[in-house]
Amino acid sequence: MIDSDTLSALVAEIFGPWVTPPDAPKKGGSVGFLVGITINKTRHYFTEGSIGLHGDGPMPRRQDIVFFIGSNSKVFTATLLPLAASQASNPVTADTPVASLLPTSVTFNQPNGQVLLWHLATHSAGFPFHVCGKRPHFGDYPFASLNEFLDAFQPPYAPGEYFAYSNPGFALLGDVLSHAFVTDTPSTEWDSTYMQWPSLVRKYVTEPLGMGSTHVDYSKVASRVAQGYVYKDRGGAPEYAKIDPPTWGIRSAALTSGALSSTLDDMLTFLEAQIDPSSVGDTALAQAIAATQQPWPSSDSLSMGLGWQRSNDYLDKDGALPGYNSYMAFDPHAKVGVFVLGNTDGDEAGGTVVHGGRTLLGKLRGATAQPSKFPKPPTTPQCPA
Repeated sequence: MIDSDTLSALVAEIFGPWVTPPDAPKKGGSVGFLVGITINKTRHYFTEGSIGLHGDGPMPRRQDIVFFIGSNSKVFTATLLPLAASQASNPVTADTPVASLLPTSVTFNQPNGQVLLWHLATHSAGFPFHVCGKRPHFGDYPFASLNEFLDAFQPPYAPGEYFAYSNPGFALLGDVLSHAFVTDTPSTEWDSTYMQWPSLVRKYVTEPLGMGSTHVDYSKVASRVAQGYVYKDRGGAPEYAKIDPPTWGIRSAALTSGALSSTLDDMLTFLEAQIDPSSVGDTALAQAIAATQQPWPSSDSLSMGLGWQRSNDYLDKDGALPGYNSYMAFDPHAKVGVFVLGNTDGDEAGGTVVHGGRTLLGKLRGATAQPSKFPKPPTTPQCPA
């Protein structure tokens, strides 16, 4: 077992060179980092640099500081997919056609083959990177904009063959899963059945795991929210600008792509459940967690689980929002997991968090954590003109 002092020195070695004071910004730097490590269910928490709070409340323990995990939320969304087979009002599986869950008034173009739920959960449906249309921010994305996008978009290639990271793809996944969980009756419009993702993630994932500080509506923990910074360089005069925490429109069509906030303590709980799904008391959730880690398709041609990115005997995911970059990874065989938060966004800060997290995991498990190898598409999907 590696002792805490050795781990502290390792974290300092990896992240210390990238700590950048607020008055001396640099590319790839961050004002501060929070790092959580679990080894055989023994937890360690570290801070490098400066981590402050957005408000003026008392400073909590580092493991209880709240931050925004961005696209790491997608793994929570993906976990609902295998759960839906046994828990949804309309039981669906990874092979269920997406079109069967859409409002009957919606146009869904599939010129190159039927899009299935697992295509959305593996970024292989041929959807674009950004949410498209009016107000294209996932925290305030109208269902009318999603509707216009689906009406106009033509996937450029067959689903299930290539990897193209897609926020609207995961937005759609969470929305249609919400509908399946709530009702087995088709809807004619984007009604409230498509808007229940926050409560479903809480009921089926975070509450059973005891993740009491993980929320979409973070108002109850707002006093513990970390201050975020954005790197800006205006004419050769770089600066770190403080940024307010995000605000979510609870009826946004794209919350499912990245709206969760959490803490190191909760995220290590999540990673420990990934490392040993059999330890989860909720049998359906344990089975769903295990299912998300399996290769989809079974040939592993995409280097993807459901939501998780697969590589050499470990799985990972990263997330970014203005002011926050985060990364999580685990090796189920070595029983090691890491979560890293950088409280700075912009330029190359996200790459520092991801590279540092992979380096840390590699050191802890004794084998380099290589980036996933994704099959590149023949053309990059784009939002409709």
